[in-house]
Amino acid sequence: MLGFWGLTVLPDKTYRQVVENSFKLSMAALDETTKPGRSSVRVTVDKKTFVLCSLAAGKTEQQTLDLVFTEGEEITFSVSGENTVHLSGNYLPEEDFGSDEDMYDDEDDMEDDMEDDMEEDDEEDDDEENVIVTKGAKRVAQFEEKTAPAKKQAKIETPVKKEEAKKEAKKETKKEEAKKEAKKEAKKEVKKEEPKKEEPKKEVKKEVKKEKEAPKKEEPKKTVLASGLVIEDVKVGTGAAAKSGKKIGMRYIGRLVNGKVFDKNTSGQPFHFNLGRGEVIKGWDQGIQGMQLGGERRLTIPPALAYGARGAPPDIPKNATLVFEVKLVTLK
Repeated sequence: MLGFWGLTVLPDKTYRQVVENSFKLSMAALDETTKPGRSSVRVTVDKKTFVLCSLAAGKTEQQTLDLVFTEGEEITFSVSGENTVHLSGNYLPEEDFGSDEDMYDDEDDMEDDMEDDMEEDDEEDDDEENVIVTKGAKRVAQFEEKTAPAKKQAKIETPVKKEEAKKEAKKETKKEEAKKEAKKEAKKEVKKEEPKKEEPKKEVKKEVKKEKEAPKKEEPKKTVLASGLVIEDVKVGTGAAAKSGKKIGMRYIGRLVNGKVFDKNTSGQPFHFNLGRGEVIKGWDQGIQGMQLGGERRLTIPPALAYGARGAPPDIPKNATLVFEVKLVTLK
């Protein structure tokens, strides 16, 4: 008849034993009380760790296994996640096995042997606080916490330690949340005060923008003569002023009021003439008077000061109002 083997693996604990009697691991199941999330059962053999299975509450709560651990092997079981996992299986029969009575004369002898082994393990593994050592037994694998003096004390103290740890964790969480809230409040206060400090800067920026935008808003100086001639100073020059009798050189573009260009001089030799001598239309003799060298004007010339009722076919129709953009480039 095969003996039952079982082990309850708690989260964040390790269960180590040297196999005394070969056994078969056939089932891993979650505890009746479960928490959301996945829990993976791991085993370490020959310093190599393997995942036996992964269990999830409400989805996969148990998993059949078919693993045999032989006498003399050092193995360690552990569980990742927040759920307790129950491992179960059975001991394997061997020809050299004696009866249960031969293996253990009575329950007291078994407990004495386990206490002696635990004392030896304590001396070897002083730094491993959470390691739980297990030994093969007749029916169920038994284990103890290293720091506990006896099995009963270990079973009672473990939940208490967990509760204390949870309380401490909650306290730390509350402290962290309080610090975060304090930082948020401090940031809010800083944000409230910052606009007041920056008000003068904003005003300066607005004034700078106004100054930059001012030239764009400036319109050319516009003069309308009694003859109907409209003179607009697009750009005021910085050189000498044009007067009657002076020989001047001009760049120009001539358009009709519909925007059609009928004549222009924008490159090559400038157009030269003597100002005020009747060498050009009256609109030019009058409109260029007083221009400074480098200056630019827009002249809107009525028909009477241009080509009148006869026009200048084919480019300039009869009674056409002309628009000239002119620039004074030379003056003698």
